[in-house]
Amino acid sequence: MAMRQILTKLWKNISPAMYTSGMLFAYCTSFDKPSENEKLKLDPPDIKKLTHEYMIKQSALDAANSATQALTVTYIAIIDLSIAYRILLNELISLLEETIIHNVNDAHWDLIVEVRNEMQDKKEKITRLATYMDYVHKMAVASAGLSYMCGMDSLTSTLQQRIEDALGKVKAETDSNTELERTYWCIQEQCIKGSKENIEKQ
Repeated sequence: MAMRQILTKLWKNISPAMYTSGMLFAYCTSFDKPSENEKLKLDPPDIKKLTHEYMIKQSALDAANSATQALTVTYIAIIDLSIAYRILLNELISLLEETIIHNVNDAHWDLIVEVRNEMQDKKEKITRLATYMDYVHKMAVASAGLSYMCGMDSLTSTLQQRIEDALGKVKAETDSNTELERTYWCIQEQCIKGSKENIEKQ
């Protein structure tokens, strides 16, 4: 009953936002060369044991790993892009502050345009990843539901924890971006006001 409530909560929490988490793989495959004993374990399973229930559970496990892998890859991309985005945003803020304090030359304004374009490119990529992550999140929730239906309660609980962890971490990343954007908009507004005042004086 508790697991059913968890799944219900997960479905209700689906919303258009960026979701991700840390390393989320449900299992990993070793690429080491198998020993003689291990080779025996790699033999095809007994066809008599390949029941419908077994194959459905195996498919559920594969789906869980695909979902967690997609979450991990997208999370890394979002984190990397967000860090690069904030670095550019900080650089742009510094450049704009200099225009308020000093009379800058054309090369300075050209640099502002260049940095702004790079920053905008990063922001657009983050936005695209946010849309992609919406679908990854839904896939993870569906995978958790499938695991539950297959009686794999432990895997369902793990996926639920991964999803919640993802929501929290990406929200923190998004909040950091938004907070710095507010500073940027404030500086930009000051620059615009300063430009108008200079034009009026002339």
